[in-house]
Amino acid sequence: MYTIGIDIGSMSTNGVLINEKKEILLSIIIPTGASSKKAADKIFQQILTEHKLSERDINYIVATGYGRIKVPFANEVVTEITCHAKGANYYFPKARTIIDIGGQDSKVIKVDANGNVLDFVMNDKCAAGTGRFLEVMARTLEIDLEEMGPISLNGKESVSVSSLCTVFAESEVVSLIGADHRTADICRGLHISIAKRITAQLKRIGLEEEIVMTGGVAKNIGVVAELEKNLGCKIKISEEPQINGALGAALIALEKAQAKTHTPASMSVSVSGSTRDDASITEFSVEDHTLPKIGYFCSYTPVELIRAAGFHPVRIKGSEQESSAANEMLCSNICSYIKAVVDQKINGKLEDFKGMVFVNSCDGMRRLYDAWVKLDNGKKSFNYILDIPKNTDDAAVFYYANLLKNFKEKLETFFALKINPDDINQSITLYNAVREKVRMFLQKYWSGYLGQSGYEIFSLLKKGVNAVPEKFQSYLTHLMKQREGICDTRNVPRLFIWGSIMENEKIMKIIEDAGSKVIAEDLCNGSRYFDAQIHISDDPILSIARRYILRSPCSRMVNIFDRMNNVLTTMQEKSIHGAIYHTLKFCDHNLLDYPIIKKTFHEKNIPLLHLTCDYSLSSEGQIKTRVEAFLEQLTRTSRKE
Repeated sequence: MYTIGIDIGSMSTNGVLINEKKEILLSIIIPTGASSKKAADKIFQQILTEHKLSERDINYIVATGYGRIKVPFANEVVTEITCHAKGANYYFPKARTIIDIGGQDSKVIKVDANGNVLDFVMNDKCAAGTGRFLEVMARTLEIDLEEMGPISLNGKESVSVSSLCTVFAESEVVSLIGADHRTADICRGLHISIAKRITAQLKRIGLEEEIVMTGGVAKNIGVVAELEKNLGCKIKISEEPQINGALGAALIALEKAQAKTHTPASMSVSVSGSTRDDASITEFSVEDHTLPKIGYFCSYTPVELIRAAGFHPVRIKGSEQESSAANEMLCSNICSYIKAVVDQKINGKLEDFKGMVFVNSCDGMRRLYDAWVKLDNGKKSFNYILDIPKNTDDAAVFYYANLLKNFKEKLETFFALKINPDDINQSITLYNAVREKVRMFLQKYWSGYLGQSGYEIFSLLKKGVNAVPEKFQSYLTHLMKQREGICDTRNVPRLFIWGSIMENEKIMKIIEDAGSKVIAEDLCNGSRYFDAQIHISDDPILSIARRYILRSPCSRMVNIFDRMNNVLTTMQEKSIHGAIYHTLKFCDHNLLDYPIIKKTFHEKNIPLLHLTCDYSLSSEGQIKTRVEAFLEQLTRTSRKE
């Protein structure tokens, strides 16, 4: 029996051939070049030629690495996370922490005694501190890449290279050369910077010996030496660390071949009942063209009062493009959603609104309000910022009710209108009806009787947030009747998504395209918007305040434990296998909650993946890799059970 693992990286493509005894019969390393597919074909043919085999002799092939989908002859694709863990375990069964620095990224992986992935972290989307980075620095220093490690060991002075951005670091190196610093000292400074970066990643995941290093950079003794100084322990390295990913892929291929399991990585969709009409849900759009619009930005905005005043409330989306214009007004560490919205404002795409309602829910929202007022300088605009308490008790309810009464008065004064209690009660009744219909709709989905994907459901709810309530309610009724009897029977990992606002629903699609189903989510622009009814009373404003404050809490509220318990209860009730915690960069509330969430999920042995994204989804490739590796963990866990 023969199996092959092929690891296609940004700089090299590696292939390993093993037999049923797990003996490495052949390993090959070649440059990837401009075409991943050509590199895969070349290395495959080279393996066959050198070991005098035909294609029929190969029982199973697994492809990994960033170019893994470019291998048409592979039986399966597996992420490099899983493959590196398996390969390291082959050489070092006691390995518990793996450091992999490849051509374009770096990873730290925590594994169990069998080489199964328990947790992992990856670098950002840039190639800072990776093999490509070192290649550029070597070229700038006019030395061979292989010479950098030995040369750096002769470094004596502490030369600081503050940036790991390839462009900026290259400029720094040029300046250091101009200042007559020794090449050895510069090399050492570069390696120290890389070691600091990897050490920070290790601290995020938790250091546990035995530590193994894989990837091409493991051949750089200068980087290894600085890492060992930082960690205070020896790092294990195999004779050829560059083939580790391909070896892991070959070992996984052997497991598949022996078990005669030829399941493709992307699981098939099985939906029983009527024929699916995906367009009916993804193309849904109901907007009001009669009522004037007031925009808002947070799910704590009292849409009932806006509607009672005769306006249609619309939650503002930002541009999905890079927010270049907003960067001139806002500091760099503001969440990307805020920048995307300001970008829309600067480009004049939000001029048809009669006013904007802001909520002082975080510093980013406060800065958004400040920027908006500045941009509206000289205009008579209705820009109102509403405070929101952090507590979720009766005192907070009464405090928020007083704020809402002031908001109502400001609406009345600015627009010269009168909002009567009957108007408010009618608006409450309208939104209550929509929330009840959404609850019924989601109940059907949770039970598997709509045959829709989580991406489609989330996309629909996002549109429903801004839809005319009457029409959205009618559409949901029609949709449930139309799709009655359609049942989703796919046997795939069931996931829960929560965290920061997710304006780009493509993230949800990436997650499901990897072979999962999003059963439920807790996102403020999704189902959370529709939760909790308002009980009509003699004081409708107090009733509105009670609903908003006492519903499922947002991350900016004090009690993270109530929020987390809600999530855990939902996951148990709906038989959900794992959770993905999604945060936007610089979303402080959600990011500060994560250590507690991670600890709790770990103690309860519930798989959890943390995805940090930007608004424009510029790191799509990394998101895919992380999700796929996470699903590989879930699949392995479910098989055990």
